[in-house]
Amino acid sequence: MAKKKLELGDIFELKTKKGDAYIQCVEIPNYNNRSELIKVFYQLHDEKPQDLNSILDKDYFYTRFPVRIAAFRKIITKIGNIPLPENFKSPEYYRDTNAFGTGWQIVNEKTYFRTNVDELSAAHLKLSPWGGMNDTLIKELLENGWRLEKWNNKNKIMK
Repeated sequence: MAKKKLELGDIFELKTKKGDAYIQCVEIPNYNNRSELIKVFYQLHDEKPQDLNSILDKDYFYTRFPVRIAAFRKIITKIGNIPLPENFKSPEYYRDTNAFGTGWQIVNEKTYFRTNVDELSAAHLKLSPWGGMNDTLIKELLENGWRLEKWNNKNKIMK
C-alpha cells in the first residue's frame, strides 16, 4: 500500500468522548526533529459537516502535533483538504507560563527569544500555547471547553 503524503491544508478528524474534533495541517517542518503545526478547532461535532469549509469559520488555536505519526497510528483520520490562503503565515509569537516566576512569557517562534510580561494584553490573550501537544491533551482541553481567552496561570494546561 502506498504511503499517503501529508499536504498543507489536510483536514483530520480526532474522536473525543463529546464529539468529533477537527484539525488542519498548516505547516510541515523541513526537518525531522519537529512536529507539524496544526490549527485545532474548538467546536466538537456529532457528525461530519457536509461542507468542510464550515469548519474553517470557527475559532481555533495553534499547536505542534505529530500529524504523520498520529495518522499512521490511526489516532486521526484524514477527511479532506482545504488549501491555505495564499497569504497565510504561521504565527510568529506564542505564550507560555513563566516557569521561573509569576506572569507569562511571550515566545518568538523564529528566535526562541522570551519576553516576560506580568499581565496579558488583549493581543496576548489570542496567542496560542508555546510547544506541542499530544492527542490526549487536545481531547481533554476540547472536552472541557478550554479556550485561549480562559487560559490563565491558575488553570495551567501543560505544567
